[in-house]
Amino acid sequence: MIALALLCLALAPAVYAVIVLWPQRIPKDRTVTAIRRRVESEVRTRHSRGDVYGG
Repeated sequence: MIALALLCLALAPAVYAVIVLWPQRIPKDRTVTAIRRRVESEVRTRHSRGDVYGG
């Protein structure tokens, strides 16, 4: 019975650490590729309308 209690006490922090530190998936609109596409799209839209970009 003591061994079971010690096992639970040792496993609890390990399980907690895995849950907290497990990497989460990045949403598709937050990836580098998606941000680059959005910025390029904005640049193309501004240039086609004649707006000044970058200032």
